[in-house]
Amino acid sequence: MLAIPVINAIASNTTEYFRSDILNTGNLRALIIGLFSLYFIFTRLPNEGIHRFVLLYLGFYFLLVLFATDRLHSGNLFLKFSLGVIMFPIGYYYINSVEKLRLLVKVLFFTLILHLINIAISNIFLLGTSDYLDQTFYFGAGRVNITKNILVLVFMFPVTMLFVKKHRRLVLAVYLAGFLTAMMGIKRSVLISAAVGAIAYLLAKQRITLLIRSILIAGISGIILVFAFPRFTDLFKLRFEARGERVELTEETFETEGRINEVGLVLNAWASGSFKHKLLGSEVFNDRIFFNSKRMLHTDYMIILNGSGVIGFLLWFYLFILLIREKNKYYRFLSNHILFRELNALFWMLLAAQLVLSVAGTLYAIELRSLIFMVWGAFIGTMRGYLISKSIPSGAIMSKLKNSAR
Repeated sequence: MLAIPVINAIASNTTEYFRSDILNTGNLRALIIGLFSLYFIFTRLPNEGIHRFVLLYLGFYFLLVLFATDRLHSGNLFLKFSLGVIMFPIGYYYINSVEKLRLLVKVLFFTLILHLINIAISNIFLLGTSDYLDQTFYFGAGRVNITKNILVLVFMFPVTMLFVKKHRRLVLAVYLAGFLTAMMGIKRSVLISAAVGAIAYLLAKQRITLLIRSILIAGISGIILVFAFPRFTDLFKLRFEARGERVELTEETFETEGRINEVGLVLNAWASGSFKHKLLGSEVFNDRIFFNSKRMLHTDYMIILNGSGVIGFLLWFYLFILLIREKNKYYRFLSNHILFRELNALFWMLLAAQLVLSVAGTLYAIELRSLIFMVWGAFIGTMRGYLISKSIPSGAIMSKLKNSAR
């Protein structure tokens, strides 16, 4: 399980260097993680609570795939979708103690280093693409979308620092490099997710004064950065300007933006569609066939509504509600513990970022969704395991926990 983040990072950064009609690193990644996921489902997946719901949730989409016109295409995208979601019960099951969480945090830190090494090599040898402004900053074969994965890994900074005793400055430098790399992508979804995630994190820690102070510190740090690293800030400014009006949320941008147009397209199709389409959608994960278009839908919410109807749309949000309830079930006994206060704040940080990133499309991004769902599972699994090991509290809840202990 601990190898999954590393496998995903390698695949994300190398797949596009190979032809799609051969056994490339992306296909090999899907095969390895897919086989492990099947092994887990048939031999390890607990038949209880949220684990049962995740299995039923994926089963619902599997049935929709069977009724799709192009089952091979829909099935391929279903595999990408399911490899993300199934990481929640996997992380929940295997990361069931603070020590195991420490191991996962180390692996995620190493994964961030792999991404940064790839970015460094890409810029030295000019590999991949320099999105938005040619010949400025290269992101390798993973293109600029790799910055989404890097941002999620950077979010792990607070909990990493709780475990790090030595070389703290070096660790801080790595996370700072990761954050600056993510910002250099100039992707609106990443920029907004970073801001929204930071706000959610501080609100979850009930530190309103810290939020205000952080805004001031960020402003001052930005000024220092301008003078300390003039080449970096000049490059950032050039790329930002190259992005032009597409970074600004103007009325003209909304009118020309494909993601905005697809909202109206999907809602009109849903309103005028049959009862079956309203309820269960049509051509799950294959909206190109449904709309007879070369352009696929890019917004998670529209992909889900069009492909699985109002039932799938509600199940999507109900999954998040269950995640929150499962986390709260254990966190209410641990709110005075510094580690679990950090995990709770990071849980909300990731949730806020996921909701924003879904506007830009994450449904088929295996590494991104695997990271988020695995970390959520690991956080909750650690809370549950800690309570069981400490036998607190001793009431009916803990008796139930012990009876279902792994």
